[in-house]
Amino acid sequence: MRNYINVCLFLFSFGLSHGVFAGIIAENSRIIFDEGMNQQSLMIANTNKYPIIVQTWIDNGDVNNTPEKTDAPFIVLPAVFKMNPNDTKGLRIMFKHQPLPDDRESLYWLNIYEIPPKHKSTSDSVPELVVAMNTQMKIFYRPKALANQKVDLLSRLQFSITQDKPDIILNVTNPTGYYASFSSIKLLVNGQDYKPEQKLDVMVSPQSSEQFVFKQLGSISQGKNIDLTFMLIDDHGRSQPGQRQNIPSSSD
Repeated sequence: MRNYINVCLFLFSFGLSHGVFAGIIAENSRIIFDEGMNQQSLMIANTNKYPIIVQTWIDNGDVNNTPEKTDAPFIVLPAVFKMNPNDTKGLRIMFKHQPLPDDRESLYWLNIYEIPPKHKSTSDSVPELVVAMNTQMKIFYRPKALANQKVDLLSRLQFSITQDKPDIILNVTNPTGYYASFSSIKLLVNGQDYKPEQKLDVMVSPQSSEQFVFKQLGSISQGKNIDLTFMLIDDHGRSQPGQRQNIPSSSD
């Protein structure tokens, strides 16, 4: 009875927060795998109104990867299964205990590939379109040296601006051993928000730097103070607000 209640609450919470989206929904937006863990579990739900076939695998994020090509230090089970409408399923993610860096996080991606059924077309002249969707989720492997630390990424990140007329380049340096994932980055000039060119993933790797291009902002910001606001995603998938005032600027 307890399991039934948990499943109902799980589906109900998805209905409230993700009702406008179709497809597979996971209970978490990311997985933190501390060194010493052997496995973790993840609950997923099929919010489609039709049954699907699901294939799962873990890779390094390369869009050209397939389950046969991947060589990640994690495996996920089950690898292939069927889900009916409103079904839930528990996935097991296991670490293969391969050597990984001990001074920084390592990042891998859980792929949840859903294939819908192919229905018979009502007209011979109209082909049936079947769309398969792949949901990707980040898996962070965190070594012991970092798992026992309390690092405030909000204060450790470093920002600077380079004038590259007519554009502006925002340079973000992450001196820590953690990945810095952003849900948003905005520059503020005279009270107006500006967003960078869209990237597939707004993230800065450990002990590295990343650039974000703001098109045509050079002339607008000439001689004006430039401030920064951002949202940094924490271990639980929540966005934490941060800001900097008067970002230092230099000419290219």
